[in-house]
Amino acid sequence: MILVVAMVTVSTAAEQNKQTGTSVIGLKFPTLTTDSLAGTKVTLPDSAKGKVTLVIMSFKRDSQSQNDSWLGPFEKEFGQQEGYLFYEVPMIRRRFVFMAPLIDSGMRAAIPNEKHKNVITFYGNVDPYKQALKIEDIYLGYAYLLDREGIIRWQGQGLAKAEDIKTLIETAQGLTNKK
Repeated sequence: MILVVAMVTVSTAAEQNKQTGTSVIGLKFPTLTTDSLAGTKVTLPDSAKGKVTLVIMSFKRDSQSQNDSWLGPFEKEFGQQEGYLFYEVPMIRRRFVFMAPLIDSGMRAAIPNEKHKNVITFYGNVDPYKQALKIEDIYLGYAYLLDREGIIRWQGQGLAKAEDIKTLIETAQGLTNKK
């Protein structure tokens, strides 16, 4: 009987959260260490400690427009403000690590220099991150808003809608107002 109740509860939670898939809100963002396009070592969530941080992850190049739909409004709202940060994290499977210099070079050429510190490409086993963040569809872009301690406080996926952006911005503002 208890098992049945637990299954119904999980099912109901998933149905209520179709936009964001399976929720990871309240979990600490998994540790991810890699280099930025600027050549600096970044370790999430530690490198974001003390700032409200939007982390955009993608597993396929085709999800770039989805990533931009989250990142553009966030950067427009908070890009010049203290206390906010963003990272775009292309997740590239380890079988492509031999192409890293070529891939990074192409990204450096396409991305403005001032954003190189915010792009941290991960090359390696992506499966632990997919598991930790409960990612099921690698064709979607994923957005995670971290509080100052690296806890996920909001999440989105796919192409952002106006109401999603409104919630993202309001949540980010609320997190910076908390002491």
